[in-house]
Amino acid sequence: MSKPLEELRDLLARTSGASRKALLTRLHELITSEETAEETATRIALYPLQTSVAKIGQDLKIFETLTKSGPKSLEELRILTKAHPTTLGRLLRYMVSVGLVHQAGTNQFESNNQCRNLAAPEASTILKHFFENGEPLFREIPAFLRNNEYQDVTDGNATVFQYTFKTKMGVYEWFSLHPEHGAAFFRYLALEQAVRRRWFDEYPIQRDTRSWDPEMPVFVDVGGNVGHYCALFKSKFPEVPGRVILQDLPSTIEHALQTTGVETMGHNFFEQQHIKGSKYYHLGWILHNWSDEKAKQILHQIKLAMTEESVLLINDRILPDSEVPASAASMDLVMLSACGGRERTMEEWNDLLSSVGLLVKECIPYDPEQCHGIISAVLG
Repeated sequence: MSKPLEELRDLLARTSGASRKALLTRLHELITSEETAEETATRIALYPLQTSVAKIGQDLKIFETLTKSGPKSLEELRILTKAHPTTLGRLLRYMVSVGLVHQAGTNQFESNNQCRNLAAPEASTILKHFFENGEPLFREIPAFLRNNEYQDVTDGNATVFQYTFKTKMGVYEWFSLHPEHGAAFFRYLALEQAVRRRWFDEYPIQRDTRSWDPEMPVFVDVGGNVGHYCALFKSKFPEVPGRVILQDLPSTIEHALQTTGVETMGHNFFEQQHIKGSKYYHLGWILHNWSDEKAKQILHQIKLAMTEESVLLINDRILPDSEVPASAASMDLVMLSACGGRERTMEEWNDLLSSVGLLVKECIPYDPEQCHGIISAVLG
């Protein structure tokens, strides 16, 4: 390796977080700035093939084998995978060409950084979800938007999802009837929970609830699925007084976690909010699933239940006005395609909340790399 490349590698090793992401972005821009038109088009056009072969590599446990058991020959991998040697050899040749594994010699293969990354359980979860549930949508986005004359997608029952899977059902209903797809999706959501729960470390819950009435609701998780946030609230703040309440559709509440001190309630967030005067109402990754009009309906019902002491906590993405990270910009298009939802900038959040009479009190980014943040809003 040349000295400039060694220095660059050392620099990457010394940086972390947002600085490392920014450096990687600049390096990618530098590389692509030297491409020809043919090279750019070919690279982009063949990305789906790389995803497919990576999925095969995970299915055959090639990445896991090379990572855990060391270098292997083609024959050893053939015995382990039971794949035909010609097909396996061609797959490995492609993996080497795009850097998914390293070729140590003729028909000899070993792990590299990408191989080790793809061997990780979280990588398998991410790849399976987007391969099973994302890629079919991505292929149909051009035709769907062209047929709809590139108008905004706001109807959750008339999105790329319905167009792709030939259904009239929404995402969650469809997943309930297609368990393999649903399992991949919910495993991915569980992985995301590890990041999306970090706001508890940033927001001053204990400070703002010291004198709270223990008979009053203190935390209502609206659309809280099976109750992960409620369970975490009780675990992290056992001394905080007040009732902790999980709300979701009755069919979801049937599967709720059994957490001591957490009440459960069947509730449709488009309908009247019956829990009045809670200190906190929490919307965890709810509003990005919905268009502005639908989001206003959800917010209006919560606002009617709030008092001057209440705070609405919106746990969601907050996009910067420019230079949005690729991962966040990608998820914005995923939301458009899957459910007619959207990721929003801070200005868009302000406009949305003020339109229903709520005022942003504070915004705390807790994962700037992914644009995750917690917005607190009060009665305007």
